Amino acid sequence: FSSKFCFSALFTVEAPQSLCIVERGNNVTMECTFPVNGKLEFKELSVSWEKKDELKQVYVLHKGEEDFESQHSDFRGRIKLLKENLNLGQSLLQITDVKLRDAGVYRCVIAYGGADYKTIHLKVKAPYRIINQGVVSTGYNEWKLTCQSEGYPKAEVIWQNRNYEDLTDKANTRFETASDQLYRVTSTLTIKSGIYEIFYCIFWNKELQENTTAILHIAGNTSKFHLW
Repeated sequence: FSSKFCFSALFTVEAPQSLCIVERGNNVTMECTFPVNGKLEFKELSVSWEKKDELKQVYVLHKGEEDFESQHSDFRGRIKLLKENLNLGQSLLQITDVKLRDAGVYRCVIAYGGADYKTIHLKVKAPYRIINQGVVSTGYNEWKLTCQSEGYPKAEVIWQNRNYEDLTDKANTRFETASDQLYRVTSTLTIKSGIYEIFYCIFWNKELQENTTAILHIAGNTSKFHLW
């Protein structure tokens, strides 16, 4: 409904936090504030939250009445405005079970006498927490080591031996698209090695500055392979 209002310099909406980072599957609350000046006249208040970069309507309160007709299907059943905070001049939008597709720029528009808006950038991450690993003998003192994990954004896989020497250029890493825009990253290293050695595969998520490490053990008579 933002196009219906003339924005005024006298009425100012603020966003205490212009960047929110949340992990996929968790809940997030985004906030914008506005001046109330005394008791809130609920029927004079209009609030709109929209996903600005994709023009998707997230939530509408028009003259004190909630309107879910225009809400985009991406957000159905996952959106709540904490109305008890409106009296304090706080528009708190809660998104539950956050999806990767929820990431983007949101615009909070408030009309109450005057009108104004602020934007909030929502980033969604999915760390590569669980690394499935495989160790298979392919010949005398030759081994195929495999690490596989799912996450977002795309991660680099680094291989090292017990002396932390970099073996990454000897590995083959492939990327597939899994559910909900996740990346499934599978990295394989074929190496000549004696038994009782250890190797490290490290999933390095450069954008988030996060890494997760798995330790692969080469045992005397064990071949194991546990992937999805």
